[in-house]
Amino acid sequence: MSNIRKLIIKNWTIFFVGSFFSLFLLLTVANFISGFLRMNVTATEVILNHFLEIPSYLKLITPVSCLAASLFCINKLKNTNELTAIFASGYGRAKFLSDIAVCALTVATLQFFMSSFIQPYAKSKKEILISDSEAKFRNLKSKGLIASTISSGKMWFKSDNYILSFSTYDKQENKLHDASLYYYTNENKVKSVEFAKSVKYIGDAWIAESLVTYKDLDKESFSYETSKEATQFQIRQTPQDFNQIEADITTLNIILLWRYISKLKRNGININEYLVMFLENFSSSVICIIFAFFASIGIFHPNRRNSSFGKSILIVLLFVILYWLINSYFLELGKSSKIHPLLSTFGVPAFFTLYILYYFSKHRKLT
Repeated sequence: MSNIRKLIIKNWTIFFVGSFFSLFLLLTVANFISGFLRMNVTATEVILNHFLEIPSYLKLITPVSCLAASLFCINKLKNTNELTAIFASGYGRAKFLSDIAVCALTVATLQFFMSSFIQPYAKSKKEILISDSEAKFRNLKSKGLIASTISSGKMWFKSDNYILSFSTYDKQENKLHDASLYYYTNENKVKSVEFAKSVKYIGDAWIAESLVTYKDLDKESFSYETSKEATQFQIRQTPQDFNQIEADITTLNIILLWRYISKLKRNGININEYLVMFLENFSSSVICIIFAFFASIGIFHPNRRNSSFGKSILIVLLFVILYWLINSYFLELGKSSKIHPLLSTFGVPAFFTLYILYYFSKHRKLT
């Protein structure tokens, strides 16, 4: 590795680490103040909740830190005339950008791993480590299911005298698919089973379009009957209960989440909300690389020294607010099916990519 490359990577890394911890500190202080103002939580729970939420914060912090790293690195090299010396020595802009790409790609890979695997794992442990976290921190808690159960083919819900299983739940139509109801005795023996291809919540009751019932399974002989007419499915859960169960999906890693999305799609359920969750893992990583390049346009003006360090900080702060607001808005539009999930997750990265391509092609000084 040449000395110039070491210089570029060293400066970029230093500014990335500094920006990352500065933004992280701001979020930490804000969360601690918000948490300590709550009257129903202890200091230990506030601190524990903060650490469990760290992987989700990285989606906001890491991309902006990459932008700040490139911006401050180039600004420093420019103000010390090192950037002019680098290009004068024959070290082209393409090589300079390749060094930035190596740094950004490393960060993007770590970001993808954190959002795809570490963040779901942390969420799965939250309810275990913090009792009643839903009421304390206004987050959805798992109810009756665990993530491994969701991803294994069917969901299972145990009540007082029956066990309900179903493949998927369509919360827009309030419909259960491939539902099975197992009634058991006090001795935990199955006495009857009901099968329905779909069960829909109508009025205040669950109605099965066709129902297959096996009775007296706990006896020597059993009976079998089929009802093709609309029949009530005797479960006490409401759509709100199943919406709460859906919260457990956030504990699935990217592989299990894709399997779950594929299962929903086969059942004809709107998958936009879950597809946004899936694609966000990729977009939050890709945007790290894009922002690193976006802030690197200063290499085309190595002799300009009118960009002070204070001005760069102001630009980053304004950009942080703008990026977080726009990106969050696009994600919500995608989850509510108002725009396509691809546009929702990659709309902002695509905009900056087009601008970078335009700017680089306009100057044509990458050599």
